[in-house]
Amino acid sequence: MLWPDHCVQCTQGAEFHPSFEARNSELILRKGFRPAINSYSAFFENDKTTATGLSGYLRTRGFDRLYLVGLALDFCVLYSALDGRREGFAVHVIEDACRAIDVDGSLADAQRQMDQAGATRIRSADLEC
Repeated sequence: MLWPDHCVQCTQGAEFHPSFEARNSELILRKGFRPAINSYSAFFENDKTTATGLSGYLRTRGFDRLYLVGLALDFCVLYSALDGRREGFAVHVIEDACRAIDVDGSLADAQRQMDQAGATRIRSADLEC
């Protein structure tokens, strides 16, 4: 599927929201900057071999459980959830903090794939603070 241009480097559409305090972040992961490779997952480019480095970073920091939110649930969040599971992480997708494109049943298909991979689909109200 071809998507319209979005989040193009060096444009306003790729900038963080003005109220986001990026200077307090420990890692800002860049993906989708290779013109010949699509990028959905936070772990791997769509060629399934070009790693982003996220898995190693998380392991080095001792993380074993991930909570995923974002756009689009049925593409980028899905691929990140599947790759996170393949990388051995416990993955929880907070569905009400995501939005899907839902083209031709892609949302239902994504939910089925996440369930089969062992990712847990939860709502933000299920989280304990």
